[in-house]
Amino acid sequence: MTSKERVLKALDHKEPDRVPIDVGGMRSTGIEATAYKRLREYLSINDRPIKLYDVWQQLAWTEEDILEYFHADVRSIERIYSAWWDPEIKLDKWKGGQLTDGTKALVPKGFSPVKEGKFYVIKNKKGEIVAKRSENGLYYDQVGVYHPLRKAKNTAELKKQYKDLFPEGQDITSEEQDYLRAQSNKLRRNTDYALLAWFGGSIFEMGQYLRGYAQWYLDIGGDEGEGMASCLLNLLLEDYLKALDTFIDTIGGNAEIIGFGGDDLGMQTGPQISPATYQKLFKPRHKKMWDFVKKNSSYKIFLHSCGSIAKLLPDIIEAGVDIINPVHINAKDMQPEKLKREFGRDVVFWGGGCDTQKVLPKGSLNDIEEEIKKNLSLLAPGGGFVFTPVHNVQPDVSPEKIVKLYESAYKYGKQVYSVNH
Repeated sequence: MTSKERVLKALDHKEPDRVPIDVGGMRSTGIEATAYKRLREYLSINDRPIKLYDVWQQLAWTEEDILEYFHADVRSIERIYSAWWDPEIKLDKWKGGQLTDGTKALVPKGFSPVKEGKFYVIKNKKGEIVAKRSENGLYYDQVGVYHPLRKAKNTAELKKQYKDLFPEGQDITSEEQDYLRAQSNKLRRNTDYALLAWFGGSIFEMGQYLRGYAQWYLDIGGDEGEGMASCLLNLLLEDYLKALDTFIDTIGGNAEIIGFGGDDLGMQTGPQISPATYQKLFKPRHKKMWDFVKKNSSYKIFLHSCGSIAKLLPDIIEAGVDIINPVHINAKDMQPEKLKREFGRDVVFWGGGCDTQKVLPKGSLNDIEEEIKKNLSLLAPGGGFVFTPVHNVQPDVSPEKIVKLYESAYKYGKQVYSVNH
């Protein structure tokens, strides 16, 4: 069975020959760059510079030899930008740079942090600081113009500021079309892996980014259908539908899965918004985007949404989602057995294979193996499951644990189906 066949069978809620495995198929299933460096040294693969492709999360581009070593079944088709709000940092050209620990690496050409005092800062063309990290920090925090629509006082101002921010809308440029087409054609022509094309299309989280977290909650809370939240959501939806049309036309039938998000609707203790608010403001927009995809392609709909979202899942599923990630199993109401029992017939769980908050960084090798055996036994039966840990592997995870993580998934991912049959 090829990787593509294996993934598609799991997505159809059938049992393949083994549980499919994802390593870095999207930006929440990868490995932080310094942890990746240590992994390559541990595996005696250290003959080329690491590519730092997500500069904000400090994610390494997972290379083909590592993917093959861990039996990964998924490959990613990436958008050209490292982050939506800094269009200068693109993945089509690379230059010399370094990781947070000083290791030499390749970074996107537009990534040029500058040391100012105790911080490394990133500035836009206007000289405004858009992100920074402390000299001993691990990640960049977005600041300043990160919330560029925060000052709008009414819908007229909001529309004007939005158009000023995105004067050409958010459609996909010809440059990015070339980048997407080249990736997808090469992967489809030369591999038999399942391909996950990342679109984005965040609506809830984009509101937080554009308006600021506190203001966005006020917008949502005061919106009865024609307020600030609805206004921004309609602007986003209009642009996303145009971009989706271009995206689908560009990639065509090369991909099996289209990724949406991140729309982190959950916290550790429950949803960020009530089911009623999701139904009123966000479900109709999600449904319009996902209906468009299903009308114009055969892609499966993949939604990345962190945290406790169990109370929202019935509506998310009804809106048209096929796959949920990251399956935050240690958040409230997100126990694997509960999720599988209540939603396993209707949605695929892409993640939740191993807890990344406690077990992976703090547990023993045996703890990791036992966690994976347990979660596979709960989530894999009947198909509808793709293995990956809850979220990205962080820098405090040793290479021995990373190897144990994916080797256990491969070993027990075969056994769980042989036992059932």
